Amino acid sequence: MMWPYHTVPDGNAALPHHYMTALLVALVPLLIVWDDHRDREPWLVLVGILGGLASFGLVWPRYPVIGATLTLVFNAVVLLAPLRPAWGEYWPRKHRLAVVFLALLAADDSVQHALGWVTPIDHVWKHGGRAAVVDIFGALA
Repeated sequence: MMWPYHTVPDGNAALPHHYMTALLVALVPLLIVWDDHRDREPWLVLVGILGGLASFGLVWPRYPVIGATLTLVFNAVVLLAPLRPAWGEYWPRKHRLAVVFLALLAADDSVQHALGWVTPIDHVWKHGGRAAVVDIFGALA
């Protein structure tokens, strides 16, 4: 098996990918809780989000092995950091769950591009999802 499976995600990292969309949306619950407790900001999640966006969009197209590896590592950081016990004490459960859910959504895309595994969202996209979106936007145009 070749590593990564896609040397450039979908041929162009600048295309809309649900990896990038999910991580950008994950900034919302992160920034909501940012200043709730003095000296207890969720830096680890912020570093994971920003590092993941940079590694997916900027590093992966030029250096595929490094970019794919960093993308998966930063995705794991965003996924696991809210599960730390310290987060449970200081931030509301709904914000932690939102970050975990969005990290799983991002993982669907990063795992598919890095490992070539069929993931649920990409499966739906390839088996009718894309056609439905094209039809909807075609009807609106």
